[in-house]
Amino acid sequence: MVAGLSVLMDRQTANFLPFGDGDVVNPISDDGSSEAIFLQQPFKYFGRIYNQSYVNNNGHLTFTQPLSAYIPFLNAGIDIIAPLWTDLNNVNSGTISYREDTSSAVLAQVTEAVHQYYPNVPFTASSAFVATWDSVPYITGGGSVTFQVVLVSNGERSFILINYGDIAETGQSWLAGYDTVDSVNSFQIPAASAPELSFSSNVNVNGRWSFHVDGSPNLPANFLPFGDGDVVNPISDDGSSEAIFLQQPFKYFGRVYNQIYVNNNGHLTFTQPLSAFVPYLNAGIDIIAPLWTDLYNVNGGTISYREDTSSAVLAQVTEAVHQYYPNVPFTASSAFVATWDSVPYITGGGSVTFQVVLVSNGERSFILINYGDIAETGQVWLAGYDTVDSVNSFQIPAASAPELSFSSNVNVNGRWSFLVDGSPNSHFLPFGDGDVVNPISDDGSSEAIFLQQPFKYFGRVYNQIYVNNNSHLTFTQPLSAYIPYLNSGLDIIAPLWTDLNNVNGGTISYREDTSSAVLAQVTEAVHQYFPNVPFTASSAFVATWDSVPYYSGGGLVTFQVVLASSSDRSFILINYGDIAETGQLWLAGFDTVDSSHSFAVSLLNVSELSSSSNVKDNGRWVFHVDGGHDVCDTCTENEACHKRGGVYGCVCLDGQQPNHESFDAVESCVSSTGSLSLSRCQLFESGFPPETLHLNDPSCQGTLEDGRLVFQFDNEGLICGTILMSNRTHFIYQNSIQSNLRGTGQSIITRERWMNITFSCAYPLIQTLSMPMGIQAEGGEIYKELPAGQGTYQVRMIPYHDAEFTSPFDGEVEIQVNQQMYVAVEVEGVDRNQIATVLDNCWATPINDIDYHIRWNLITRECPNPDDGTVEVLQNGNNTTSHFSFRMFTFSGISDRIFLHCQIHLCLVQNGRCAQSCDPGYRRRRRRSLDFHHSAAITMGL
Repeated sequence: MVAGLSVLMDRQTANFLPFGDGDVVNPISDDGSSEAIFLQQPFKYFGRIYNQSYVNNNGHLTFTQPLSAYIPFLNAGIDIIAPLWTDLNNVNSGTISYREDTSSAVLAQVTEAVHQYYPNVPFTASSAFVATWDSVPYITGGGSVTFQVVLVSNGERSFILINYGDIAETGQSWLAGYDTVDSVNSFQIPAASAPELSFSSNVNVNGRWSFHVDGSPNLPANFLPFGDGDVVNPISDDGSSEAIFLQQPFKYFGRVYNQIYVNNNGHLTFTQPLSAFVPYLNAGIDIIAPLWTDLYNVNGGTISYREDTSSAVLAQVTEAVHQYYPNVPFTASSAFVATWDSVPYITGGGSVTFQVVLVSNGERSFILINYGDIAETGQVWLAGYDTVDSVNSFQIPAASAPELSFSSNVNVNGRWSFLVDGSPNSHFLPFGDGDVVNPISDDGSSEAIFLQQPFKYFGRVYNQIYVNNNSHLTFTQPLSAYIPYLNSGLDIIAPLWTDLNNVNGGTISYREDTSSAVLAQVTEAVHQYFPNVPFTASSAFVATWDSVPYYSGGGLVTFQVVLASSSDRSFILINYGDIAETGQLWLAGFDTVDSSHSFAVSLLNVSELSSSSNVKDNGRWVFHVDGGHDVCDTCTENEACHKRGGVYGCVCLDGQQPNHESFDAVESCVSSTGSLSLSRCQLFESGFPPETLHLNDPSCQGTLEDGRLVFQFDNEGLICGTILMSNRTHFIYQNSIQSNLRGTGQSIITRERWMNITFSCAYPLIQTLSMPMGIQAEGGEIYKELPAGQGTYQVRMIPYHDAEFTSPFDGEVEIQVNQQMYVAVEVEGVDRNQIATVLDNCWATPINDIDYHIRWNLITRECPNPDDGTVEVLQNGNNTTSHFSFRMFTFSGISDRIFLHCQIHLCLVQNGRCAQSCDPGYRRRRRRSLDFHHSAAITMGL
C-alpha cells in the first residue's frame, strides 16, 4: 500500500491528503457500501446537521442510508456528495478507504486551503473526513480511477474538497458534483469527459474542486459586503425596486443617468422597471444583466441594493479598476451595489447568488459582476449588457449557468469587468504627451517618419513610414485617398480607412516608443495572442486618431494602431475606442503591394469594430505581418512547394487535383462535436491559403493534419460561433468555413474572392420506441445510422425491479400481476448539457404491434393516465433519462403478456421548460420548447 501510494503521489495526487495507513477499508463488494460511520464532528450540509455518513463504493457519500445506485442522476431525493458517481467494481482491484482526521497537521492543511479559496470566510477546521478511491476499476473494465473527497468542518461551517488523480476514459454514465434532498442546492461539474476532471478546477488548482456547503452565504473574495444597511427589493414575482436616485450620476456609453431600477429577474435598467423573464438582446433599452432569467424571490432569497460612498469600499473598487485597466486614470466616487443572495429559479431546482457593482467618478464608469453559487438550470438565461441601439452589446460566453462562477475576462474566477462610459478602452497605449501631431489638413499626411527599428512587412523591410489623416499607414509615399479599396498596389495598413477631417476637430498623433514599460506591454500582448512565437519587442510605433470627425459629420472615431517589432518579427495591434456609425464607405485591414497578403475586417457596421476581435479581446485585432514563417516546411509527400499568385504554398501532385466544389471534404459528427477537413493543396490552388480561413468565430482557424486543414467545433469549450437550431424534425449544430479575403462590401465593384462552406450535424428528435420483453427480459435499443453530415444517438427502454433504478431485469423472469414495474428510457450520444428526453405518450398492447387497436394508455401528453392510479412519472424532461412506473396487468381474455411502447421527443433545454408538471398544484407559467425532431420504434413485452 505504501509503495503504491508513493508512485501515485509522484504522478497526479499532489492535492491529496495522506491516505492508506490507518484508514478503514470498505468491503470488497459490487455496489457495496461502508457501515454507518459515526462522525465525531457533526457535518452541516445546507442547513441539515448529520452525525453519520456512508461511503458508497460507486463514488458517492450519503448521510441517511447507504446507496447502491450505479447509474447517476440528479434530483435523487437525498443529500448526496458525488465526487465521481459511476459503476465501479472494487471486486477486481483497488481500495476504497476512509477516516475522520483531527490531527493538527491535516487540520492546518485544510484550514489553509479554505482560507485560500474563501478569504472572506473566518474558519478554523476541527475535523476532516477523508474518503479515497485508489485505483478502483470501472465495472466495464478499460481503466481505473483515483480520487478523494474531504469533508471539512468546524461545526458551523462546512466545505468539500474534491481531489482528482488519474481518471481513465469510460463509456459508462458518470456524474460529478452534489445534490440535496430537495435539489435546491445542486451542482454538476461541467467536464466533457471523465479524464478532464484531473485538470479542471473552480479554484485555479488543477484537479481540485471546492464548495462551501453549510448553507450560509457563499461570499467569494470578489463580493463587496451586502445585507446590513441595504434596501431590500419587494417580494414579488417579476417585480422591481422603485426608481433609485443616484447621488453620483452614471455614464453609460455616452448617456448619463440619475436613476436606476433593480429588477428581480437579474437585470438593472435606467429609464423604467422591467419585468421580462425571458432574456433577449436588442431589447431597445440600456440594460445591465448579470444573470437575466426567471427568478422567484417569493420562495426565498434576498435582492438588495445600496449606493456606497464609504472610503473602504471606494478604495476597494478603485484598486480593482487599476488592476484591470492600468492605463486608465481613475478614482471612484460611488459604488452602486446590487446583490441577489440565494434567490431560487422559478422552476425550482436550485438558487443563485451574484452581485453587480456600478463604479463611477462622473466621467468614467465601470461594471464589476461577481458570481457566487450558481445552480444549473434548464431555464433560458443570459449574462451581459446591451444598449438602446445595441451598438455596444456583450454576452458572457458560458456554456452553462454554473460556469459563470469560475469564468472571467480579467483572470479572477467569478468576476467580469467592463468599461462602459464609452471612452477609449484599456487596450490603448498612452498617447498625447510627447507625440508628434499631424498637420490639420483635409486628406493630409505626416512627413516621412524615420524608424529607429526597421519594420519587416511580409518580407520587405522599411526604414520609414507615413501616417495619413484618412487613417492608413503607408511606407513608400504619403496617401491622400479617402475612398477605400484593396489591390491598391502598395503596402498599406488601414485601421479605419475612410474620409476623416481633422480640420473640424480631433487629433492625429504618433511616436516611436522604446520605453521599457511600453515594450514590456506589447511583448506581453504578443505572447498572449501568439504563445508559440518567440518575441521580445524592441520598438513600438504608435499612431492614434483621437476623436476625429467623419468628413460628412455625424460622429467621431477614436482608434490606435501599434506596429510592434523586433529585428526579425513584426506584429500589428489595432485598438478601437468609440467608433460612431456612418454612411461613408470604410475599410479596416491591411494589404500588400501584390495583394498576396490581404485582410479586411468583415462587419456590417463600422461601430462594431469597438466590440469585435480576432483574439477574443473586444476592440482589439492583432496580426503577425513579417511573413517569416515557411509554409513549405509542412508540405506532405503528396504535395510540392510552388509559388502561386506571389505566395508560396503546398500545391497538389498528380491525383490530387483541385475540386472547386468540395475540396475533398470529409465531415464527421459525434454527439455535439463536428469536424470538417479539406485538402490543403486544393484550397491553395483555388486561391485560399489556409491562414485566411476560419469558422464563424474568426479566432477559430483550422489545424493542419497530414496535408488536410481540419476545422472542429463542439458545444463545450470550442463553440467557435456554432449555432444550435432546430426544425420540426431535427436539432442541428451548424457552422461555416469562411474566408478572410472579402472586403467590407461597400465598394462599388469588387474582384475579391471569398468562401463560405456551411456544414452541420443534424440529429433526429422524435422517437417512438417499444420494448420487447417476455420470459426473456431484454432492454430494447435503437441505434440510428444517419446519412453523411448527420449524427448518431441511441435510445433504450429498460425495465427495473426497484425505484432506485439500480436493478434491471435480466435473464428469465416471472412478473406477477399487480407487481410494481419501473421503466427507464435513456438516450445516449447527445449533449446532456443541452438536450433532455421527454416522455410524450406511453401505452401497452396485448400483441407486439405498436398500432394495435386494443391498447391501454399509461402516459398521455407527458402525464399519467388519470384512469390508472398506479402510474407515476418519476422523472421527465430533466436530462437524457426519463423514468416512470406502473403496476403489472394483463388484457382480460386476450393475452397474459403485454407490450410497452413509448413516444418521446428530444428537447433543447435552452428554449425553456422541457416537460410540463403534472402536479395539480403547480403554478403554471409554462414555456414549452417547440423543438421536436424525429420518429422511430422499439418495443418491450411483459
